[in-house]
Amino acid sequence: MSGPTTVMMSGDPVSILLAAAAIRAAEAVRAGYQEAARLHEAHAASGEQNRAAQSAASAAGQDALAAAVDRAEQRHARLNQLAAPMGLASAAPLRPAGSAPEEVAAYIEQLETRSLSLEKSLFADPAAPLAAFEEGLVSALAEAPPSAPPLPPAPSTDRLLARLATLGPLPEPLDALRREMASTPDSERAERLGIELRRGLQLLEEEAAREASAVVLEQTLKDLGYQVEAVTDTLFVEGGVVHFRRQGWGDYQIRMRLNARAGSANFNVVRAVDGGNSERSQRDVVAEDRWCAEFPALLQALAKRGLQMTVSRRLEAGELPVQLVERDQLPRFAEAESRLPERARRHQEIQ
Repeated sequence: MSGPTTVMMSGDPVSILLAAAAIRAAEAVRAGYQEAARLHEAHAASGEQNRAAQSAASAAGQDALAAAVDRAEQRHARLNQLAAPMGLASAAPLRPAGSAPEEVAAYIEQLETRSLSLEKSLFADPAAPLAAFEEGLVSALAEAPPSAPPLPPAPSTDRLLARLATLGPLPEPLDALRREMASTPDSERAERLGIELRRGLQLLEEEAAREASAVVLEQTLKDLGYQVEAVTDTLFVEGGVVHFRRQGWGDYQIRMRLNARAGSANFNVVRAVDGGNSERSQRDVVAEDRWCAEFPALLQALAKRGLQMTVSRRLEAGELPVQLVERDQLPRFAEAESRLPERARRHQEIQ
């Protein structure tokens, strides 16, 4: 049995960024087809207009898929370029000849799988590939003529740049540093610029991973069947509160309060009450037990997407009373169960 639970958070930035990128790509494709369907329905009764709408609908869906393909191909190509000197490159899957959505989606999935494999090879244990890269670089330097082009950024910088590839163009100050580092003939200055650039890239990656964690948390909860209050991108940056629940839980919700500075989060069951009502219910302990049974599945699902939560404090169900919160201070979720007879709804609440 479990009451309020505190977890310490950690995570693999690469996995979190990849998971968030995949979630956003899927959402973009879904939004494209929803817009296509909306256009189709809006003009279904009009002849020429209808044909134009269908064409626009098809184009919207195809454009969304094409954009997702481009992102996946560019990512795989960038990682392959980095992996080639280390002997780790992988061939791209065969691009489908047709444009059937299911075939294109399978192609994107294959690209992402191969990109993830490259990520793990490049970053999980970088010592061996880095040594191979440096050995090749030394050989290239020995053979390079005096007029050879400027050297590329140091391998550790390359790895950081590859990790951040899914975020799009670098902020201008960092990109200016990268360009200056690549073009300077002064090796000492290039080294100083490299240190500054790596520090900036690391900070950018940490910030992006914290923002991506909000995307991962919200989608993971939805995938597990919860109704979720909108999660802001700044949740893992500034801290805050998120509520979620399942249909059928009646007045009960789970409150997650995040302390971004401490890197911890607290989960506890809350019950919505009308103003001034402080009556306790025997169902409170049942609600805590129910949440206790579901909590490990959430931890496992988040861990698969790179967001680790380790329990540091757990109280027994009933050790502290369930927090009572005035109803108007909690988010309102769709109450499909409200159409059930009162007796059936109460039975459902305690399952």
